[in-house]
Amino acid sequence: MHVLSESQRRNLEIEKLERAQLEANLSNLKEQMSPHFLFNTLNTLSAITQDRQVKEYVSEIASVYRYMLIHNKLSLVPLESELSFIKSYLHIIRTRMGSAIVIDINVDERWMQAKIPPLTLQLLLENAIKHNVASVSNPLRIVLYNDGAHLVISNSLNPKKASYLSTGVGLHNLMTRYQLLFARNITIEKTTAGFTVKLPIINHEDSDHRR
Repeated sequence: MHVLSESQRRNLEIEKLERAQLEANLSNLKEQMSPHFLFNTLNTLSAITQDRQVKEYVSEIASVYRYMLIHNKLSLVPLESELSFIKSYLHIIRTRMGSAIVIDINVDERWMQAKIPPLTLQLLLENAIKHNVASVSNPLRIVLYNDGAHLVISNSLNPKKASYLSTGVGLHNLMTRYQLLFARNITIEKTTAGFTVKLPIINHEDSDHRR
């Protein structure tokens, strides 16, 4: 009976994880076009332009989209891969927002092989950008660093005045995935000065044990 109960529990966990992963996939797919169409368009744009900045911008868009297509179906990726993807993503954001956004990334090299659900950092960065006003005179400041056993993403707060309906699905989905994958909780802290999310740093042994 104990073995049967444990098997049922594991099956339920797997179903929840698959559901959470499906919701994450659908959320990202809503923002995507046909892969072939998009890549052909990007290649064409890169070929016809002589502007170096445009070529760089197109290259970063292609890198972001390629990462999303390849890694979005995986449960875990190395932090090193996620940070590399984030650098391409941030190039696009900085091109769009200029000096209205200031981002500082400082993560120890020793954590590069730690595991993280794909697109986690992109979700948190996009949330910060989506919910806050940013200007040259009052830029949105985001810091990403490791603190002990946590990866910390913190941003300044300057909430948009216009009413914005947020379901909180992204954060809830992320919390669910950490629970199912690692039996660990993420920490969310909000003050008048800023909004912070702390992600447990999961080493290779922890991720293998949960599998």
